Amino acid sequence: MHTAPNLLRVFCSGLFCLVVALLAMPLRAGPVEPPLPVAVYADSFVPLQHLNEQNEPTGYVYLFVQELLAQVQRSLPLQVAKPIEFVPLKRALVIGEREANVLLLSVARTPEREDRFLWLTEVSPYQLWLYRAKSTALPPMKTWADLKGKGLRFGVQNGSNFHEWLRTQGIGQSPDNSVIDPAPQNMLNFRKALAGRIDVFAHPDVSFAHRVQQAGLNMGDFEAVLPIQPLSMPLWLVVSKDSDPRLVAALRASIKTLKASGRFPFLSSQATK
Repeated sequence: MHTAPNLLRVFCSGLFCLVVALLAMPLRAGPVEPPLPVAVYADSFVPLQHLNEQNEPTGYVYLFVQELLAQVQRSLPLQVAKPIEFVPLKRALVIGEREANVLLLSVARTPEREDRFLWLTEVSPYQLWLYRAKSTALPPMKTWADLKGKGLRFGVQNGSNFHEWLRTQGIGQSPDNSVIDPAPQNMLNFRKALAGRIDVFAHPDVSFAHRVQQAGLNMGDFEAVLPIQPLSMPLWLVVSKDSDPRLVAALRASIKTLKASGRFPFLSSQATK
């Protein structure tokens, strides 16, 4: 017959074994949220974002966005299918409007686009010029007023800010006798100008020499005509308007962190707009 001390000893021993067994059982983890799908699109633009000779993406804006996404992933799991997908600008803008969680690189902040995206930060300065082939005769011109009503053929990249701006200026619309000639890629306008199919076209000065060389042409065949000041504005990193609020908040916070690091001097004080 067990005495009281023996019963207590047996009880305590059993309780200890139960506690040890419970502690040894694996804890059930809470539900793990799936990573947030994110896509990155841009038009190729040397030296901001482009493919190098090894067909690998590079450029100072591309490298910044890659570090930005790495910073975001410290607090929010992301699923980025491709580091970047290069598509024509017009298609990139359409994708950014239709789909959520889409980042677009190096977008001009025009009034027509203001309410279509969330604007995260400036990523590059931008100076746009009007160019011509030297073989093309043009009337004397000092201002944009000198270009209107002269029957000139303007080469544009379809859907670009220059394309949009010409329309707002009434160029190519009755009673103006100018012609707007869209192309899917601005690079096509170099040869169109040399062939006399267009009179003038717009191009950023920062990448003009590279594009001429890439096309196998000569810089001496072209001449800058006029700066396009209304469109010479910083380019922005934007995210689609219907993006997950967690993503937007993480992007803005990470931009502040990277800006404070001082390693990206092109980040402006407007980084959180």
